[in-house]
Amino acid sequence: MKLESILNTIKGKTIAVVYIFEKEEAKGYDHFYIWKNELLTKWINAIYEIECIPYLLDLRTFIFKASNNTLPHIDYVLNLNNGCVELSTMSLVPSLCGFLSIPCIPCNSLTMLSCENKNIANCIVRSSKINVPSNLERSKEEGIYRPKSLGNSLGVRIGKELDGDGVYQEFIFGYDITIPFLYNIDQLRIEAMPSTLYLPNSLNPKWIYDEKAKIDDKGFKTVLFEIQNKELLDELIKLVNIFEVNTFARIDARIKTNKKELSDNILSYDFSLDDFYFIEINSMPTIETDDGFDLAFKNIYDFKNNKFFQYIRKYCNAVVNPTVHRFVLLSSIASFITSKC
Repeated sequence: MKLESILNTIKGKTIAVVYIFEKEEAKGYDHFYIWKNELLTKWINAIYEIECIPYLLDLRTFIFKASNNTLPHIDYVLNLNNGCVELSTMSLVPSLCGFLSIPCIPCNSLTMLSCENKNIANCIVRSSKINVPSNLERSKEEGIYRPKSLGNSLGVRIGKELDGDGVYQEFIFGYDITIPFLYNIDQLRIEAMPSTLYLPNSLNPKWIYDEKAKIDDKGFKTVLFEIQNKELLDELIKLVNIFEVNTFARIDARIKTNKKELSDNILSYDFSLDDFYFIEINSMPTIETDDGFDLAFKNIYDFKNNKFFQYIRKYCNAVVNPTVHRFVLLSSIASFITSKC
């Protein structure tokens, strides 16, 4: 199907936006006002912009109405019950959508659990050609601890770890990068968008893009680039498909270096599979201003060889106000429509 045909097909569809419960006293509660004041508004605007009908529900109301058979007709669910909540509650929305046979954006419960649980994700990636940092004994001093669930780098710590149910791994000295993946209507498959490298002002190869850096949003600069190594890119696409990502997701990784200082010269050479270390795959990534998806979308014209160049250009010519949320939502819905064609 062509872009114009998809835009016409989805007009008038009802999209339920299910978000974290406003009065919840869980770990994710601190992030509720970020969702409410920033992200929720952008997603609602995106729904209106593709000429669909938004239907807002907090998580508890969604569960209550589904249980009592009082939900109106819903064509798609946009799941915003994410952020820093535990996996057991993150799976509620896609599981219920599966029971109700409603397509859930961005993923179903199987994909979410296999991606978001770092123990499971690491096991899956180790069966591929992509490197995963080695697991360490908790008494070792030189590792990095990551909780097996949660988001926003919450609880990530460098150094010896004696407690916690997450993963404790070898620390990879080098660069933090993030790679957005999105369904491409032109290609009828998931493709990689341009990647973002986080370069700290300190140029310290032990620096990580952690919770504090994300909250403060300073002390580093972002450098956009495209992975040139075809073998690496093919393996990453293959990996995303193994996790059965159908709409969008993000892979976070480290590029290993033996240098004492970092440099954006990293972009001048073709790093390979040997330099690349998988950190995590996020099947429910936050999309906000100046994050990996937004930067890739805004700067796609600098990457004419990227698979999204032609698609985004056609999209920007076809619509008024071509925002990243509108683009991601349209692409996600298209993945369900074209898979039936």
